[in-house]
Amino acid sequence: MKTSLIFFRDSNKIFNAEYYAQISACFENAGVDISGMEILSQTDDLCFKRRLSEYKDTVDNLIVFDSQDLTFDLKAIISEVMDTPMVENDSARKFLDAVIKDEGKAYSDAYALMPIEATVIPNLRGAEQGFILDEKNFTLAVLPMPLREVKSMCEKYVLPYIEKKSGGRKKRFVLKYFGDKQALEDTFERAKQQYGANFVSSITELNGDFTIDMCFPQEGYSNDVIRFIVSELKDNIYAEFDTTLGERLFDILKLKNLKLSTAESFTGGRIISSVISNAGASSFVDEGVVSYSNLSKQIRLSVKREDLVREGAVSSIVAYQMCAGLIRGGNCDVAIATTGIAGPKSDNSAKPVGLCYIAVGMKNGVHTYKYQLKGNREEITETAKNTALFLAIKILKNI
Repeated sequence: MKTSLIFFRDSNKIFNAEYYAQISACFENAGVDISGMEILSQTDDLCFKRRLSEYKDTVDNLIVFDSQDLTFDLKAIISEVMDTPMVENDSARKFLDAVIKDEGKAYSDAYALMPIEATVIPNLRGAEQGFILDEKNFTLAVLPMPLREVKSMCEKYVLPYIEKKSGGRKKRFVLKYFGDKQALEDTFERAKQQYGANFVSSITELNGDFTIDMCFPQEGYSNDVIRFIVSELKDNIYAEFDTTLGERLFDILKLKNLKLSTAESFTGGRIISSVISNAGASSFVDEGVVSYSNLSKQIRLSVKREDLVREGAVSSIVAYQMCAGLIRGGNCDVAIATTGIAGPKSDNSAKPVGLCYIAVGMKNGVHTYKYQLKGNREEITETAKNTALFLAIKILKNI
């Protein structure tokens, strides 16, 4: 069974090879072989029309990733080539209205237009819904392009659809892990020794955040393997489905009806941005303070001046006071604070680049953590952000 992918790209933007690698891996890890992948210009409507016509007769499945940068009407071309009218889909309209209500933001009615025979692919992380259209032996799926939206849609809808169509008997699992890479690799080695090598797995990492993809025969021993891995890695498994740290923390805040505040120094607002990117975050976020200067830490968060002078801004006691200041003076149930040195050079304290302190607390207490992170400025900052999100997840899961 042949499956091909079509993307669109603005040539004036930086080429993101990692994005395309993650999308193709999403299919390959589920046992779907990619026979072709094309990246077309966002202005080339004629090329897309020609390729869609050709793919109808040469592949079994074509996945098209709809870009917001397109200068032409993608759905109009699909309507013409597939000889089907575009109509407002009732389900897509309901999804779109829910997003508009949740975000308080207007979106084009075109997001609800779909081929009359199409099946909606729900997008739980954005406004643009996808769809699947079957014509004889050819399946066309159209999905939005943002990675955080499309991976979830592929996993929950597109891949099972292709698998059912092919008569496959494979079963896919995704685990999300944060922690020591060696411990993760050792656990997988023991799993393969104990249960044999009758499963395919891949592990990808981004700044300490690991995505584990596993594919088993349907009749295999997948439950035993998953149970073993989760029991070995325990609290470092933060989800048994594909998600991000920010999405997972938001889900837990929503489940437990808690409000979050953050005080970020060297992470510069990245933690709170990861949470408020989720629709409906306004009900579960109180504030995000970027407290970069010492004066801000004193005035806004009640950090003691003598501690800043004696210990320095990058210290356990300052991280503690930043977090405690949020809880004491704000309207939150959970608080996260960060202070550290991202580089490329140290501050005048001579403390090493990568040193950071993260505090997570609630009204019943504040926990502080010390880390010595490695990498360049961007890698250190992103790893610190991810670490803070994970620590909050770990604490809240156990209350």
